[in-house]
Amino acid sequence: MLACLTGCTSSDEGTRASCVEQALHQPGLEQGVAVFTAEHGGVTQAKAGWLTFRSADSVLPMASLTKLLVAGEVRRRVDRGELGLEQPVGELLPGVAFVPETASITVRQLLQHRAGFDRSFRDPLFASTPPSCQAAARDVLQRRPELGVGQQVLYSNAGYCVLGEILLSTPSGLPPDLRLSLDSPLGAAGGWSGTLHQLYGALSRTLPLVDLPTDVALPDGSYYTYGWRRWPAPVEGPSWSHFGRLPGMVSLALSDGRGRLLVAHFLGDPQDVDAASLEASRALWRCMAP
Repeated sequence: MLACLTGCTSSDEGTRASCVEQALHQPGLEQGVAVFTAEHGGVTQAKAGWLTFRSADSVLPMASLTKLLVAGEVRRRVDRGELGLEQPVGELLPGVAFVPETASITVRQLLQHRAGFDRSFRDPLFASTPPSCQAAARDVLQRRPELGVGQQVLYSNAGYCVLGEILLSTPSGLPPDLRLSLDSPLGAAGGWSGTLHQLYGALSRTLPLVDLPTDVALPDGSYYTYGWRRWPAPVEGPSWSHFGRLPGMVSLALSDGRGRLLVAHFLGDPQDVDAASLEASRALWRCMAP
């Protein structure tokens, strides 16, 4: 395990599957399972040893990986000319009460978490019991954003709840599982559940990934595109990644943006979920070397 965490590849570990199996053993994370692109094409799976009582066919909550599916549907509509990246929300949700600042927020800004919605004091998604993505969307649209629109990246569940409301306003053609997710309490921010095989299939249909360059990046130089976090010049790890978090679980999606894809799910509550997810992503992606 230590050898894998410090740099295994499919060549020095024998097979990609055995490398992934070892890399699923991560500090603070348990019962890891993964589905990923096999070395010579196709799809394969691995889990963290025979004592892992879950499989790639277990139905699991995917939390924020839902955002990748939402963004993928937005991208399809943009490609078909049904949505515009610079279209303001005020044109897309008739009948919703806006303040001027939120009416001018664009689809691009929502996708890239640049709408100015601050969740440091409270996350609007969890302001009610049970959580309500629809209520969170209405909440943030009816008051001034805490920060300047478009000025910085601030990860926002509520921003994706707004995107979910946009998709639900014209539901024709929505994939049934995504429609079900959008109607759930966690909605577009984290309501999708399924097997890792199903998630892999849904995300593979968004490949190759499309970039949305921005002048507003995170301190490490990464930024958000169509839901994914883009790493323009990664020292190690995937070029595209995202993770999901709910109490007791962490989910990961990793890709080169073209043909290689890995999705994984863990149990656990790491003290620093960002650091744990980054470490797991790097360890797993070393196994995906061509």
